[in-house]
Amino acid sequence: MKIRNIFALIVFSSALVFGGQAMAQDYQMEQQEPPQTDVSEQELQQFAEAQTQISEIQQDFAGRLQDVEDPEKAHELQVQANEEMTEAVESAGLDVDSFNDIAMAIQNDPELQQRLTTMLQDGQ
Repeated sequence: MKIRNIFALIVFSSALVFGGQAMAQDYQMEQQEPPQTDVSEQELQQFAEAQTQISEIQQDFAGRLQDVEDPEKAHELQVQANEEMTEAVESAGLDVDSFNDIAMAIQNDPELQQRLTTMLQDGQ
């Protein structure tokens, strides 16, 4: 019985040590700067075009979803909205992964945010 308790204590201690190391690594990774993504002027223009279309789609479907009480119908509308947003991204000349990468770069780069804002204002 004593050996079983010692074994359990060793396993528990090991879990704490290795778990602590894993948590420390996660914390270090969170503290690192996000990777810089170089965004060309053309990519930013494509992103702006897609973002404009996505905003319109979101507004349209938000209005439609307000009146829907059936969860299945609401889910169908959400799927349809996602498909239309994907088409908007692709028709702008990007794929969804590239669009998301550019969105992350914009979120983390104030200069890029300003370039996008200017681009969107000039396009109105």
